Amino acid sequence: MLFYPCDICVIIQNYLYRIIEDRTYKHKIFMLTNITSDTFLQLRTIIHQLSDAAFTEKLELLSGSSIGQHVRHVLEFYICLSEGIKTGEVDYDKRVRNLNIENNPYYAIRLLDELSTVFCGDEIAETPLTNTIEFNGVGVVANSSVSRELIYLIEHSIHHYAIIGIALRSHFRNVEIPHHFGVAYSTAKHKMSLESELIHQH
Repeated sequence: MLFYPCDICVIIQNYLYRIIEDRTYKHKIFMLTNITSDTFLQLRTIIHQLSDAAFTEKLELLSGSSIGQHVRHVLEFYICLSEGIKTGEVDYDKRVRNLNIENNPYYAIRLLDELSTVFCGDEIAETPLTNTIEFNGVGVVANSSVSRELIYLIEHSIHHYAIIGIALRSHFRNVEIPHHFGVAYSTAKHKMSLESELIHQH
């Protein structure tokens, strides 16, 4: 087969694009797995400090739910995604409600460790996924990816951490809360920027 100079340029260009895309993907996954690891570690730190009674206590402040129920809700989304990666389909509405997670803090910690092996390593492949959600009895299917769903789950976790944080500060003040627990990364970055500006002004 003969290649003209322009053909060779295209081949080289496509090859370089693939290298760039591969490096971009690896950097993206590296960032997401690190953030996920930090997100899991924060939750682990909180659970370790709670007694069984505190973990399962139904609180009026949380509309009758417990910290354990919020933990279950967060972790079940990660379980759902881990299963979805295998099948190519994610449907959070069909997640299995495992009451052991909300009733047993030690079980929740073991599950966190298991999920860490799935989402906090460098073996995650950027596979295409479909995400299904139901509105008024009508299923809506959207194209997605592993990284896109991880971003969603990180934000979803932080939202529930903020709720857990409210309960901790009100009912369990002996618990040491991580500095940015329940704070969006963009918000934390903005606060740090403002603090830096104030320091430089003085």
